Amino acid sequence: MENIVNKINFEQWNGLSEKYHNDRPIPPEVITTIIMSWLQKKPETVVDVGSGTGLSTVIWNDIANKIIGIEPNDDMRDTAKKNNDHAHIDFKKGLANDTGLPSVFADVITVSQAFHWMDIDSTLSEFYRLLKPDGVLAIYDFIMPPVVNWEVEMASSTLREVFSDIVYSQETPPVHNDKSTYNDRIVSFGKFRCSRRVEFHKTEIMTPEKIATFLICISNAYFAIQTDPSLRKRVNDFFDFVTCKINGEVEVIIPYQMIIAVK
Repeated sequence: MENIVNKINFEQWNGLSEKYHNDRPIPPEVITTIIMSWLQKKPETVVDVGSGTGLSTVIWNDIANKIIGIEPNDDMRDTAKKNNDHAHIDFKKGLANDTGLPSVFADVITVSQAFHWMDIDSTLSEFYRLLKPDGVLAIYDFIMPPVVNWEVEMASSTLREVFSDIVYSQETPPVHNDKSTYNDRIVSFGKFRCSRRVEFHKTEIMTPEKIATFLICISNAYFAIQTDPSLRKRVNDFFDFVTCKINGEVEVIIPYQMIIAVK
């Protein structure tokens, strides 16, 4: 079973909030559309858990009356607050399995690119406590790598394997859950009435430099470099490779998967 609280999982992001905020895409609008199709109404209150710098929180800005991002990392949460100028959006310190919010509080709970860092059993118990009857839980992630150029995709996957091996071979590594098991874990939790997997995608026009930056950001590179600074050369070589293979702005397809469940 996963550690109930593994501080490395969120402390590893210290000092990386600006890179994260600038390098990652805002989640697509179809996410809110899918969730509301199950909720069957506009939500009054949305809680975005593991909200990071708020990229996944602000997509509810024009939809919900009250939006709360829960984030344990001070650096990430401070960046979210700095970039937020909406009175109905708030960012609070908390853990996925100990949010500090009242019971039967949220119409919707979302988790973007973060459920793999959480203790699943205790977190699902907390989510179930927070949700109102008929409330919806949605957990979504990129399907990596994005579709852009087969040679760049292969190089990105190879780089990710190198960096991941370094990160997870540390004496005290972060704990990373298997994303393919999410729906099975929700089913075995036994309290949600229905759950399913949904796939969709987003397209963005990106420069070669933006593509390389995005791929590096999702490759564990920044964590690996903290362990071995010499890996910066691998990153620089990858940037050179991407700019060699891609000329000018191109359309990048970012696939997503979502597990959606109803209380």
